[in-house]
Amino acid sequence: MTGFLDKELGLLFENVSPNGSHPDCFEGRLINPGHGIEAMWFVMEIARRKDNQELINRTVDVILSTLDFAWDKDYGGIFYFLDVRGKPPLQLEWDQKLWWVHLEALVGLAMGYRATGREECRRWFETVHEYTWNHYPDPAYGEWFGYLNRRGERLLQLKGGKWKGCFHVPRALYLCHVLLTCESAKDMQRRKGSL
Repeated sequence: MTGFLDKELGLLFENVSPNGSHPDCFEGRLINPGHGIEAMWFVMEIARRKDNQELINRTVDVILSTLDFAWDKDYGGIFYFLDVRGKPPLQLEWDQKLWWVHLEALVGLAMGYRATGREECRRWFETVHEYTWNHYPDPAYGEWFGYLNRRGERLLQLKGGKWKGCFHVPRALYLCHVLLTCESAKDMQRRKGSL
């Protein structure tokens, strides 16, 4: 929440130099929205366990800033990589839409809404949920496709591989279920070990 987070932009950088700056190069300008959102809900869970509402609010701010920055306004979905200054990223797959990024956003938004009640979290959850469920699940055979091009078309028919295993989908769906069905904050405390 300090060195990698640019407080002015509200974005989490992938890399920082030893002195804490963001050098003007590919690595120094790199934003990975999935990593940023995932890291923020991890920190939010720690903050919840420590009853630190200020930190919870800061993590939600970063998630929302990341979505504002990384949402593809032309085709929907969250970009895989972005350059903070809008320059071409080094990663050739920068404009792909990957399953895990959208799942991490759903968890972060559900957790953020649960912890703060902020309407912006609910609205973003509905937007990401609609995109996710309209693009990734295979209606004929189940499981999820993992890799889409910028327009939301499948790049591969594969549903598994080196990077897409059986982890992200069930974990995210389970966490969203728990977060969206708990009766109260006290119930969340009882489930403390399950998140």
